[in-house]
Amino acid sequence: MSRKEQMQEILSNNNIDAMLLYSTENRYWYSRFPSSLGYLLITKEKTYLFLDGRYITAARTLVDLQNVDELIEFGSGDKSLWKQFNEKLQKHNVKSLGYESDWLVVNHVEQLKKQIMANLIAINLETIRMIKDDWEIANIKKACDITNEVFKEVLLWIKPGIDEKELARFVSDSFLKHGAQKLSFDTIVASGENGAKPHAVPTDKKIVAGELITLDMGCFYKGYASDQTRTFAILNVNNQKLLEIYDIVYQAQQKGIDAIKPGIAGKEIHQICVDYIAKQGYGEYFTHGTGHGLGLQIHEEPYNNSVDTKLLQTGMVVTVEPGIYIPGIGGVRIEDDILVTKTGHEFLTTAIRTLQIVK
Repeated sequence: MSRKEQMQEILSNNNIDAMLLYSTENRYWYSRFPSSLGYLLITKEKTYLFLDGRYITAARTLVDLQNVDELIEFGSGDKSLWKQFNEKLQKHNVKSLGYESDWLVVNHVEQLKKQIMANLIAINLETIRMIKDDWEIANIKKACDITNEVFKEVLLWIKPGIDEKELARFVSDSFLKHGAQKLSFDTIVASGENGAKPHAVPTDKKIVAGELITLDMGCFYKGYASDQTRTFAILNVNNQKLLEIYDIVYQAQQKGIDAIKPGIAGKEIHQICVDYIAKQGYGEYFTHGTGHGLGLQIHEEPYNNSVDTKLLQTGMVVTVEPGIYIPGIGGVRIEDDILVTKTGHEFLTTAIRTLQIVK
């Protein structure tokens, strides 16, 4: 289903005359035009993109602009946003206008009610971007390919004595060098005992030979995100328990990935990983969901967690990232980005998953 068809179905199913897309992600998803501010008005007949002077020239010259019938510049005077917006509502006889209830805060909605000459209807759009088209998948795959190149550079560069912050800076610079737009989230570096913190913030701690290092990183490419975690070591591993939990996390992740196919629920993927880790005696040390959807946001629908009953469908992209975190010892997480295909699944991340020990 095309984006136009998808939005027209939303209008029909919710018995509304038009839809307002305000969120940065949904506007880009529909139009392929990136801007920090804008208003996308989708009526049954036409779609209008309202932009201010910072973006209007770029939009008018964009070759790849999608699904937009008319660009409108707003500012002051006769170009007042709400004056022009209400003129379009009147032109298309819009009496009811949907807005993103999953995005707009109460104060903003109250302001819209004062400005817009239509009945505002809250519509939850958090699931509209779950199924990716070929263009989106290609961009996610490119972001993943860049991430793989960065990880290979990390393995060649890292050595004992480098601190966690230095590694995070190296990762950031390497992403930009390889063509990423920016990081998709703040890089997580957790070495030694810090590995017991799933979302550890890089510190001044020196990386020591024999420790495990968890590196969770990703980037945006043309607006689409990658998200990869690898746990590796330098020179050796000085704790047999760490080797044990690495193998358990690896096997749990493999079982979760193997189960991915259309028709399985995210909570089932999560339970497969949970059950395996618990069976090995480490259930209390796996403390988060197994994964999440990936696209224009680093975390979006659907989710591989204990409560998400949505069934996976062809074209969805999800992460699988079980982990074990033992205070006072350290931790392991392995994460990959997986495309749901007609026959099962495909890895989008390609960095080697077996334990890498840098010599």
